[in-house]
Amino acid sequence: MAALFAKFALLLILWGLFLFWWVEWLIFPTSAGADYKANAIKNTRSDFLDLNGPYYLMWTLPVFLFAIIALLYLEVRERYPDSRRRTSELSKWRQFLAKISSALWTQPILVRTPMGVLTAADLLIIALVGFTFLWIFCYPLLPALDLVDASKMKPGINRWMIKVGRVGTWTGRGWYVLMALLFFPISRGSPILRLVNVPYENAVRYHRWLGHISLWILLAHSITFSLHIYYTGGQTTKTIWEWKRFGVSNLAGVISMLAGIVMWVTSLELVRKYFFDVFYITHHMYLLVFAFGCWHVGDFASFYFLGCVTLFFIDRFLRAVQSRKAISVLSAQVLPSGLIKLKFPKSPSLKYSALGLIYINVPSVSKFQWHPFSTTSSSLEKNDEMSICIKPQGGWTRDLLESLTQTETEKKAASCPLKIFAEGPYGPESDYFLRYKTLVLVAGGVGITPFMAIIRDLLCRYKNGQESLPENVELIWCVPRETDLETLRDISPNQIYPEFFSSKLKICVRCFVTRENSGDLKKTKSAGVGALLGSEEIVFVGTDHDQPRKEVTHIGESNLWIAAVIAAATTGFIIIHGIFHIAVVRPNNHSNAPFFFEHGSAHAVDTGPQGKSFPTVLTVTFLFVSLFLGVVVFGGAVVLAWMWSKRSLSKTAVIASPPNSSSPVSAVTGGAADLEGNQSSLLEQASIVGGSRPSIAGLFEDVGEKYSDDEELCVLVSGPESLQESVADSCRRRNFTYCNTQFQFHSISFDL
Repeated sequence: MAALFAKFALLLILWGLFLFWWVEWLIFPTSAGADYKANAIKNTRSDFLDLNGPYYLMWTLPVFLFAIIALLYLEVRERYPDSRRRTSELSKWRQFLAKISSALWTQPILVRTPMGVLTAADLLIIALVGFTFLWIFCYPLLPALDLVDASKMKPGINRWMIKVGRVGTWTGRGWYVLMALLFFPISRGSPILRLVNVPYENAVRYHRWLGHISLWILLAHSITFSLHIYYTGGQTTKTIWEWKRFGVSNLAGVISMLAGIVMWVTSLELVRKYFFDVFYITHHMYLLVFAFGCWHVGDFASFYFLGCVTLFFIDRFLRAVQSRKAISVLSAQVLPSGLIKLKFPKSPSLKYSALGLIYINVPSVSKFQWHPFSTTSSSLEKNDEMSICIKPQGGWTRDLLESLTQTETEKKAASCPLKIFAEGPYGPESDYFLRYKTLVLVAGGVGITPFMAIIRDLLCRYKNGQESLPENVELIWCVPRETDLETLRDISPNQIYPEFFSSKLKICVRCFVTRENSGDLKKTKSAGVGALLGSEEIVFVGTDHDQPRKEVTHIGESNLWIAAVIAAATTGFIIIHGIFHIAVVRPNNHSNAPFFFEHGSAHAVDTGPQGKSFPTVLTVTFLFVSLFLGVVVFGGAVVLAWMWSKRSLSKTAVIASPPNSSSPVSAVTGGAADLEGNQSSLLEQASIVGGSRPSIAGLFEDVGEKYSDDEELCVLVSGPESLQESVADSCRRRNFTYCNTQFQFHSISFDL
């Protein structure tokens, strides 16, 4: 009862903070918003932070509090989980709410769009962000334009150029809200994303949408202001390229815009796909966009978007801490299907979702490229290992394969195994697929890998005696060649769960080989393993048994430690910034004039030589230094405390060398002993059809007839965009035909 009350209270606070922050944006351009800011400054302004204090309390602190309380809620929910029940087992009122919620997130509304498959939730998010921006932009702009029409213009002044200037002003103010939202979707361990259980791949889509909109708005702001300055008699070149000591600096804004354009162009799909290093390096110019954007608007206005940006920097710092040391590689196998299977040791306390993914960097292939791969193992398995599978498709993956399949002489000469760095794992907060009775898993090519993790996870849960689990798994897999099916040999259900064949869990596997006809198939199920392997090899890469075991572990496995890092970083930021203000800014600020409000921001009045205020560029620079020291020093102190506590509780593990191996690196060719005699794998249970691609709509008709009409089915698709669109369209057509959401659509994307 106490846990239920705690969760309710924390949720109530979270809703209150969200509504408070959103309402602040809605009143931002209004006279009520100006009065609100004036009263807040009057009541909270102090010598310690001056105007920065009220702005921090109004715009930044709510974001930090939301993140910390969200982590507390996640911790309570983890310790006292709700009993898992299917929708049909709930009361009628809760069934209604559950169906509404499911329909928002799982019902495809628009399928083949430039933005991909859009659900009702996607459209709602787009509408909410769009409305907020248009409100901030249009509410003050329309009266300002009317005022220009009603005003008498001086000779030589173009009325339309005055209007263009007003447009430039409020595109800049509207950009604040986009900047405030731009960074939080790409915080991989974001407590906000975890709270609403948004998969990281979906959040990356939101980041891209916001990035495109932000750059268009930034361009509109720059062009309209430049035109306004030119046609109203200003000296455009001098005005634009002048770095003002006080207030708005146009040069800083120009640099921020140019850096943003470079980021924008190099993040387009063509560049990202074929020139990933260029995309990765230039995308770090976000530091220039943020820094010069702050120098452009000043320190007070920076607090409008500083909260979400700081949370991103904290997440980035934690990722840097995790990836500073290479992890051990237990084994690396080149499977007959061509997949590369890597195994790493993990911390026993590390838990991750069955749909989790981990970022991998191999410096010998590329020092810059980090690629996400879904885990093919379950954290419920008792071997303290995790595995991923990699399909050699692009340049990076092919280079990785080549480094594993070098000649025997080169292997013996190798002085050390593969050096790999990792970040993660990341994934949805809860395994939403567990609340369904039937899972329909549709995979294309290497998209099978997350489903291998799901099946392993289900088998482990059945072995542990958990209740209310999915009972039916329909796996549909499309591959170009028959040899690709060998990946299914990696899972033997009866080995993971000995009672599998007598349990209520049923797994139906249907495979479609699209580039080989039925008559050309070599009867994979009956063929011997050695014959199928041919010249393929399995390469084992191990670490020296004298070396310590370097596990995959990170601070993100503890909600309370992350909350402590955020609290320490933000507290340190305020303390250091206050010290800078007391020690440097106030003694050198000789302006006695009050601050005034213009366009929703406060500015210092420059009263001449005897009343100079402190230079804006220095106050913003102090803001950056305070932010850096707060995250690295204060937040880093908490991270060091966590690392010390982990070392004190753990013992050094020793990794044994592979059997019959006399060196750290060995190769076994011609077959795999661990696959021989495995006649109960998923491959042996699969039906295999050769020919063209199957009809997804026809397959769904078969599945729909197989199960009850009032039963909700979880449809999970993992594969290329064309396959995702086909599955989404089939779900939409079927659901709209029967006027329900029986086939609930979920997607997994690796286009990150």
